[in-house]
Amino acid sequence: MSLPFDRIIMYGVMIPETIAVVVGGLRLRQLQAPLRYLWILVLFGFLTDLLSRLLILLKMGNLFLIVLYIPVEFGLLAAMYRHELNDSRTAKIIPFLTAGFAGYAFFEILTGKLQGFNREERFVEGFLILFFVLEYLYRVLRKLNIFHLEYAPMFWLSAGLIIYFPCDIIVFTFSEYIFSSYSTSFNLQLWDVHAVLTMLLYTFYTLTLWIPQRN
Repeated sequence: MSLPFDRIIMYGVMIPETIAVVVGGLRLRQLQAPLRYLWILVLFGFLTDLLSRLLILLKMGNLFLIVLYIPVEFGLLAAMYRHELNDSRTAKIIPFLTAGFAGYAFFEILTGKLQGFNREERFVEGFLILFFVLEYLYRVLRKLNIFHLEYAPMFWLSAGLIIYFPCDIIVFTFSEYIFSSYSTSFNLQLWDVHAVLTMLLYTFYTLTLWIPQRN
């Protein structure tokens, strides 16, 4: 009996996540400090998705995991870009942004949004991460101190994030509206898009963890 396409996508997303965890684990000793944050992120993402699939099998709600995952994802990515932008004004305010975002997420949980969609949280996270990414890319192009971008792990990470977040923000922004205004099946197709985007992002994560850094 063949599995529906959405089930294949739902479980298929675990494949690139697993590969990223394994690659990062094998190269953990060679990774520089900021890239170790990325390995922690992919490990946390893998465990979160594993728990999510288990809750689906048990027919239990799993949307609360998104609310818990987003501040962790933001904190770890922000720490990486703080290291890369260490002599900029942005790097100085990143700890305050991280603390503020964590406080905002905690407030959302206290006000009862743990069980539902959290479009605002995802939008704020995506906006801030894209700001960090664009500043990093601007500095790379301005300084021209990296001669082999294909061997710059942070470049691959930034490429993945700049593809993923704009698309995923759209998914989160319209998912609740589509769920209430259109068919449930169409909403599920939208989440299939989210899963495909996640697979693409973890492919970039794997490249970031695998490529040895060289200027």
